[in-house]
Amino acid sequence: MRWFLTGAWVFCIVLALVASGVAQTAVLTRSYDDARTGANAAETVFTPAKVSNGLKKLFSLDIPDDPRIEAQPLYVPGMTMSDGKKHNVVYVFSMANTIWAFDADTSAQIWQTPVSLGKAFLPRVTSASGQHRRTEIDLFGINIQWGILSTPVIDLDTQTMYAVNWVVKQDGKRALFLHALRLSDGKELPIGGGTNTGLPIEAMLKDAAGKPVIDTTGQPVALHPDQKQRAALLLAPLHGSHKTLVVAITGGENPRSPRGWVVAFDVDSFRKPAAWVATPSSFGGGIWQASQGPAADEDGNIYVMTGNGGYLQDKKGITDFNGKTDFAEAFAKLRYAVDTQGAASLTLVDWFIPFLDSQRQEKPQNYRDQDFGSGAPVVPPGMNLVLGAGKDGVLYVLDRNNMGKVVGDFSKLKAPPIFFTYFPGFGVSPAGPPGSLDFPGADLKTHHLHGSPVFWNSPDRGPMLFVWGENESLRAWTLNSSGAAAFVAKSAEIASQGLANPSTKGEGGMPGGMLTLSANGNQKNTGIVWATAPITGNANQDVVEGIVRAYDATMLDNQTNTDGTPRLKLLWDSNMVPNNRFSFSKFCTPFVADGKLFVTTYGSWPDAPGNHGHIDVYTLK
Repeated sequence: MRWFLTGAWVFCIVLALVASGVAQTAVLTRSYDDARTGANAAETVFTPAKVSNGLKKLFSLDIPDDPRIEAQPLYVPGMTMSDGKKHNVVYVFSMANTIWAFDADTSAQIWQTPVSLGKAFLPRVTSASGQHRRTEIDLFGINIQWGILSTPVIDLDTQTMYAVNWVVKQDGKRALFLHALRLSDGKELPIGGGTNTGLPIEAMLKDAAGKPVIDTTGQPVALHPDQKQRAALLLAPLHGSHKTLVVAITGGENPRSPRGWVVAFDVDSFRKPAAWVATPSSFGGGIWQASQGPAADEDGNIYVMTGNGGYLQDKKGITDFNGKTDFAEAFAKLRYAVDTQGAASLTLVDWFIPFLDSQRQEKPQNYRDQDFGSGAPVVPPGMNLVLGAGKDGVLYVLDRNNMGKVVGDFSKLKAPPIFFTYFPGFGVSPAGPPGSLDFPGADLKTHHLHGSPVFWNSPDRGPMLFVWGENESLRAWTLNSSGAAAFVAKSAEIASQGLANPSTKGEGGMPGGMLTLSANGNQKNTGIVWATAPITGNANQDVVEGIVRAYDATMLDNQTNTDGTPRLKLLWDSNMVPNNRFSFSKFCTPFVADGKLFVTTYGSWPDAPGNHGHIDVYTLK
């Protein structure tokens, strides 16, 4: 049994920090907490009234070694650093395998990792045309180097940061490494009884006799060193004793491609890790979640959403393993345990699969890459629910204590699934048979959700969800105790506006909006939804211009939208700041802490000297 801080204890700690005069928000993990709510409910500076008067850009934190920053920065206030002084510190992570610490108030660099975390992978370009290119590992080739791709996590109790990166070893082969670094100076610490050069992340499926399990191709079922690690790291609990560090890894999208893995480490000792493979009999089931991390509940259970896969196709036809040995396109609930002998295990204890890839593959015209794993689970505190949506744009809500262990049986859901991210989504349920994605009435626009919804228990509307899908608007919903969502309002603004018009059928405007929320406890009229989004274009294929917007989370605009729906009230956007154009970081959420808004941006395209990534920092005028 692992001990976890409850929400009440966390709130008491926040109050103690406020009473002592210490800045009150530490951002230790992506989306603020292990539940992945995306809501900072301890923000005392920003309010809708103040934000509507405008923000100014304080400065940009310059990252010179790579133009692409994929990981969400993290923030620790009142940190005593290597210079002996206390700073409010923002930590930034580079695809070139460098970590930087800056003073969040002055922009002064405090340190960068004094010893390289290893050589980042520079993939070979296989084709190029204008600003489009392909590389050996990436269809669109936007990223230059591949190093720290996922958001690290901070253990404030031990003042240690954990990060995973891709490293090119001396023999030229790639490997995933786990690193532990000291917050005060960036010095790498020994981990798992080894040296201070990181711990290789390896996993292999073995049978009861301890022998490697061999797949249908004659190869061991093992983690491949060339699999990407995009999902944010999970440290559960964030505070307290006996923590578990969870690393989720992508798979492939085609038969015989790699499988998704979850690897868990006991932080007390970093003994041999426990691992779970999503699709031991087939392929895929990757956990990428558009860079969002696995979630954890108060009892330490771990939740992931997996991607395409779960079947094999050969001359004899299609063999489906999903819901039997394999768990692609699935909600999966895992439990980490250490027995009395010290052996660790990571076990699948519950699951739900909304549809089967094999059924779609039989009818190629229906195959639309409805990757469930483009989204990530949220476990709303105190509600015994787990919820999420992926590329089908449909919200699924489950009882986290009884997820059903079924395939395509919507009767096991807490509430009927609804169209969540796109028209005709206002309270309409998918009407297709279980397993079908041909929902009658659905338009042809892409409507994927990337990442996860933001959850916030508002003081006047109760539990709320905020979501922004591809080629669409920001949506606000309420969520009742039975898990039913009800539409509230949407924004007038649309992500990738140029691709959303009817003539293009709204195809390909990835990724929609990336969201965060700030509020001051249970005080009314303090909730703000912050969003970064592409102004136009497809951020999956190109480096495109972005914008930051702030909306009132509960008070609606006096005007309705052109379709007659209630309109969310726009408070401010970054175009109101003179000379403030930037390139959009496609999966990186903004975050708010202590009266500052932190926005990650890409460098421009094409790559050239002086083309750097940045973290733009805003505050009230």
